[in-house]
Amino acid sequence: MRTRAGLLSAFLIGLASPFAWPSISEAGGCPDGGERIEHEIKSGQTLSGIAAKYGVSQRSLERANPGLDPNKIRAGQTIAVCLPADDSSSSSDDKGDPDPDAPKSKSVTSDGRSCGGGKTGKVHVVGKGDTLSGIASDYGVTAGTLKTHNRKLKNDPNSLAIGDEVLVCMDSAQAAKAKNSKLCGGVTPLHTHTVLPGEHLGEIAGRYGVRRKDLIKLNSSLSNNANMLTVGQKLRVCPEIAPHEIIELEHTVKSGETLSEIANDYDLTTNELLGYQRGKLDDANDLRVGQTLRVFREGNVLAGFGAVDVDTGVLTAGVQLPNGKHYVIKTPTNAWGTGQTVKLIQTAISNYRKRYSSSPLIHIGDISKKGGGKLSPHVSHQHGRDVDIGYVLKGDDADETKFISANAKNLDVARTWALIDAFLDTDEVKYIFMDHAIQKLLYEHAEKQGVSQDTLDEIFQYPRSKGRGHGIIRHSKGHVNHFHVRFRS
Repeated sequence: MRTRAGLLSAFLIGLASPFAWPSISEAGGCPDGGERIEHEIKSGQTLSGIAAKYGVSQRSLERANPGLDPNKIRAGQTIAVCLPADDSSSSSDDKGDPDPDAPKSKSVTSDGRSCGGGKTGKVHVVGKGDTLSGIASDYGVTAGTLKTHNRKLKNDPNSLAIGDEVLVCMDSAQAAKAKNSKLCGGVTPLHTHTVLPGEHLGEIAGRYGVRRKDLIKLNSSLSNNANMLTVGQKLRVCPEIAPHEIIELEHTVKSGETLSEIANDYDLTTNELLGYQRGKLDDANDLRVGQTLRVFREGNVLAGFGAVDVDTGVLTAGVQLPNGKHYVIKTPTNAWGTGQTVKLIQTAISNYRKRYSSSPLIHIGDISKKGGGKLSPHVSHQHGRDVDIGYVLKGDDADETKFISANAKNLDVARTWALIDAFLDTDEVKYIFMDHAIQKLLYEHAEKQGVSQDTLDEIFQYPRSKGRGHGIIRHSKGHVNHFHVRFRS
């Protein structure tokens, strides 16, 4: 049995020991109810990005983690995430992170608001650049409807803040189209891009896989002078490539580092990194040890966005590509497409031949089978809007009907670029899949031919890595012996 002196001694020793704060798992339940899980912060993540990942608000994360400073989170830190009480798709780290392309929606906000009256409710977490009219347009409702179900907005329509939960009440038809904007043809949500330092219009278009003319059409302010962009300017875009959270970082230059190495570490081009410095770094020779560089890199896919193109379907009223004197069809039974697709293929090849009257025949691969649907071994080629085309080759490989892998020795770079350019000139190309190494050869050729940097950044993924979605021409495995064209319609 302990003496009084022993107890006092033990108490004093306890006071001298560091106080052990309870771990997150010991800290209890969620302030708003729901399931509590843990998330280990990864490099480059932000609190708003983590909130979007789990379909909750940033305020919810802050309530679940008292004392957390949103501006001082660090890689390896563990925070609590309170999933909505009615969310049946909860997950934990040992089950894998939730799919960032599959955002969660809930019909009741964290403060108990719901629609009622047979309406379907979705909670929109306000992001950077969101406006009341923009949110209303994305969900196909009116700004007045949003005000009706959100007291804060009814009192002050200009009170939107990043992380706010806006309850959107829709009927069943509206709910089916939730977040797909009418301005985007109802196939994708409208996104607002904030212009970064050094960005030009081609670079912004390439970021989202669209053309400059698409941005100009959506943003009347660009019609007079598309080259007069200002940092922080808001631009509307209907993205073909899902938008990512933009994360701002600082990099301190270390001994021996080069500008190209630093850019590569963040999956940026050297020109992008230079532009972010807003004139404080004119060229790579100005780099010095200890210098602080401003970096903008891509984080997670934003909530509400993901795959915006569906590769399943059928072909109705299909047309078979007829034989032509300037091309050869590898498998005529797989050369069925929409009337528009057939016309565009013929037009592009005809315009190409106007530039090169002497040329090997163009080799046309699969489009779709009659009636469309699954066409092995392809994932796409189901609805008559895709076509595989062989590269223009030199020497003994030029007249081979089968597709042959292209390389620096056998690729006729000038003719292949002219062929690609002829397809792009139709203004109906959605994307072109091409091996990254072939992109490099064509990019360098186009650059030598005087194609502007604005256009190069708009069209090519290269010189960015094959893992970074950018441009109309993008890498896809299996496209070293042919390129794949997807038309818009």
